[in-house]
Amino acid sequence: MNFLHKISENPLLPLVVIAAVWYTTRDILMLTAAFMVVVTLQVLIEKLVKGNVGKVLFTSWCILMPLGTVTLLLRDPIFLQWKFSIFYWLLGSFLIGSQLIKGPFLIKKMVIALAPQLNDVPNHAWRNVTYFISFGLLITGTINLYIIYFSDIETWVNFKIYGVIILNFLIILPTFLYLFKQTSSASKT
Repeated sequence: MNFLHKISENPLLPLVVIAAVWYTTRDILMLTAAFMVVVTLQVLIEKLVKGNVGKVLFTSWCILMPLGTVTLLLRDPIFLQWKFSIFYWLLGSFLIGSQLIKGPFLIKKMVIALAPQLNDVPNHAWRNVTYFISFGLLITGTINLYIIYFSDIETWVNFKIYGVIILNFLIILPTFLYLFKQTSSASKT
């Protein structure tokens, strides 16, 4: 069961499947079908193992299934390509909205689960991090849209496989550096 749980929570699994299918077939419809299957399996495994499905995974699946289905039926990758922008925009907007309504509890909760020593970071730092991550997600969604319309499908797939990982790294690394700096600043006062 622990192995199944790790599979269901692994965000890199869909990327590995996308890369494997793309580089062996160069077929966007095969990529779409494989992506839909792997995310559906993640949802099912998470439901079986944990009893519920995480909101981020479930939201991604809810966007993927209709847009992936339309991509397959119409044989047009634009619907799958838009899925990524929609997902990043929804996530970024949700984080901003939750920040404005309830404060930075979502980002704080997720980060503290990974690094409990950050529990002492002041609230203003969590607010800054929430906005930074939110705008990073909104920008990533916009870059995806730019690549859709101003490059070919090969470039877009490579962006999904490599570019998004690099962009996420460029969002996460400064976030943790900033938070750890805030922890040391908070402990000095």
